[in-house]
Amino acid sequence: MPNSKPARVRAMRISYYTWFIIGLSALALGGVTVFALISYRETQGVMIAEFQAALREETTLLETIYQLQGRKALTEVVTARANANVDSSGNEPVAVYLLTDAKGKKLAGNLPAWPSAVSAEDESSLQFIDPISGDTVVAVVFLLYADQRLLVGRRAVFENVGRHLWRNYAVLVTTFLFASVAGGWAFTRLQRRRLGRITATAERIRRGHLDERIPQGRRRDEIEALIGQLNLMLDQVEALMQHARSTSSAIAHDLRHPISRLRNELEVLAETTDNPETRQRLEGLTADIDQILRIFQAVLRLGRLEAGAYPLHLETVDMVELIGDAVALYEPMAEAAGRQIRFTGTSCRRSVDRDLLFQAVANLLENALRHGGGDIEVCLQADHLSVRDHGVGIAAADRERVLQPFVRLDESRSTSGSGLGLSLVRAISEAHHGRLQLDDAQPGLLAYLQLGRCDIRAPTG
Repeated sequence: MPNSKPARVRAMRISYYTWFIIGLSALALGGVTVFALISYRETQGVMIAEFQAALREETTLLETIYQLQGRKALTEVVTARANANVDSSGNEPVAVYLLTDAKGKKLAGNLPAWPSAVSAEDESSLQFIDPISGDTVVAVVFLLYADQRLLVGRRAVFENVGRHLWRNYAVLVTTFLFASVAGGWAFTRLQRRRLGRITATAERIRRGHLDERIPQGRRRDEIEALIGQLNLMLDQVEALMQHARSTSSAIAHDLRHPISRLRNELEVLAETTDNPETRQRLEGLTADIDQILRIFQAVLRLGRLEAGAYPLHLETVDMVELIGDAVALYEPMAEAAGRQIRFTGTSCRRSVDRDLLFQAVANLLENALRHGGGDIEVCLQADHLSVRDHGVGIAAADRERVLQPFVRLDESRSTSGSGLGLSLVRAISEAHHGRLQLDDAQPGLLAYLQLGRCDIRAPTG
């Protein structure tokens, strides 16, 4: 049985909306990252320059002490400052001091020896890595009397601050990306739900429920504005359809009476004439007028059904009996064509309009006889009726089109008919809150006629 669910907007693995939001977030995040990196580099340069300026001032002060009070006083001051400058945890000294003789022998300070990567150049500013702690040290070197060396430095605490900043930045980036993906997913789901309402309503309208409208929300955005315009357009389309139906029904109603009188006159002339050739021609004209009257009657009934103006006379009927009567009506036609209609079924009672349902089943059987081939197999079960022939069927692209009034495929132009049979069947099914759907019988074609909880399947070729 074909899938009866209406088409819906299906979820993609990652929606284009989500990709757009993720891309926009990544672009913004990239810009923030570049800005943060440039800012960090510039701040680092400014801090190093300030460190070096402060160190030069301190070394100038120490040099002045050395010049005025001698090496002993300088050694005491360096030792005192080396022991006093520690970080907040009390583990590593923030300030770095080292006083050595010309050969590099330590005289005072908190470094064990002169760093191998530091050259003894007077008034040089430099950076080096403490071999014990691994910290970066910003330092200034001064050469004193007799080539004694004085190194004054500061551990680059800005690097620790930088590491904390980058760690916090990583947390911020992760949170931002998660929020972006979550926001994109939520936004996509919301838009998909709103577009799903439009798609579902369009599917119901396509199936013939022209009074359906797209539900509107309280938002005042572009989608709600679009929904409002679509509903206005649907109102206009429905009004035009109602006008077309009422016009065609009025024309059929007004023409039926004069054509009926013309038919009666032709019938009287055929009975009174003595010329066999004239009588035959009059009888042919009478048959043509009967066909016209049948079309007018079908148009009137179709228009009333589609407009909801045809009152249903519901009664509980035995489906086996009803289908059996329709089969019995068309068995002589099948036998005349060298074909058979085989009917089997189980008891099934439904509350339906007997005359309308009989008309629908008759139309489907007649359609199978005209356009199908081989024997016709009718099987009524508890919830469905299947009527199958072995004709050529209908291409998938034409199955929806043949349900429209007056549509006949090119292959069927050579056979009699008005093109109203299947459209009338669909109108009857919709009047019973059901549907008519065509499907391939392999070979042949099945028309699924659903009435309430009773699913009736019948082929058409």
